[in-house]
Amino acid sequence: MPYIWFSVICLIWGSSFVLMKRAMACFSPIGVGAGRAMGGALVLGLIFLLLKQRITIRRNDLAPLLLVVLLGFVWPHSLQPEMVARHSGAFVGMTVGFTPLLTILVSIPILGIWPTNRQVVGVIGALACLMALMLDYSRQSVPLVDILLAFSVPLTYSVANSIIRRSLQHLPPLELTMVCLIAAATFLLPLSLFVQNHRVAKPDQIGSALLAVSTLGIIGTGIATFLFNRLVQEHGPLFAGMTTNMVPIGAVLWGSAEGESISMIQIVALAGILVMVTYVQTASLKPRIAAKT
Repeated sequence: MPYIWFSVICLIWGSSFVLMKRAMACFSPIGVGAGRAMGGALVLGLIFLLLKQRITIRRNDLAPLLLVVLLGFVWPHSLQPEMVARHSGAFVGMTVGFTPLLTILVSIPILGIWPTNRQVVGVIGALACLMALMLDYSRQSVPLVDILLAFSVPLTYSVANSIIRRSLQHLPPLELTMVCLIAAATFLLPLSLFVQNHRVAKPDQIGSALLAVSTLGIIGTGIATFLFNRLVQEHGPLFAGMTTNMVPIGAVLWGSAEGESISMIQIVALAGILVMVTYVQTASLKPRIAAKT
């Protein structure tokens, strides 16, 4: 079952960047972030009520929750749409692919977890493929500031995932994701009303932009993040974080559909990423399965 959720998350998040691109035709980056958080919070809140769940958050959970909200939701959800609009979904998707490598690094001081040899080989192999993709995209003149901003997202994702594993593992994934999205929406919605949108919305694009934000919020943020947090809690941040190695595949394919060219180097690199992810994931759950039998 974890592999099914893993594949679903990869499929959804690989399609997120094209939705961001369409949403940015009418909304500001913070407005897109607020819409994502609101849509996700709404669908998960309804599920929470239908299942008649109870809030189990304790006072000691508030500090780590705040960090997770800021690092894992507010910052990336506000920044990524702007990076997609400035450059391309494929470029932003590839930077997200560095999350597993950074997860290995931050898991050592935060969780005290050292990676296995298999994980190191798989993640470094995927990183090499991602570097090939980045070099191929170096023909695009991306400013250094934008590169650093884009790479800050996988770093904050890695820290947030490790905090969840260390301090919030006792919270049900549905409750954890719902509360984080509500908090992110509470922060971003008022801010979006004061930040001026420098893009002029065209009447014929409003409908598609609203549909993109709704889909991005309900499916791409609400449902997918809930499944992701469940994987983090049950199987660790590295196993869950490897989903982001698959995100560039969807981002590049969608970019091609939007008119971006795909080179042979990119095709080979994407195939290499798939091989490395398969190499790591085929053995990562075996110890847990054996322990349960």
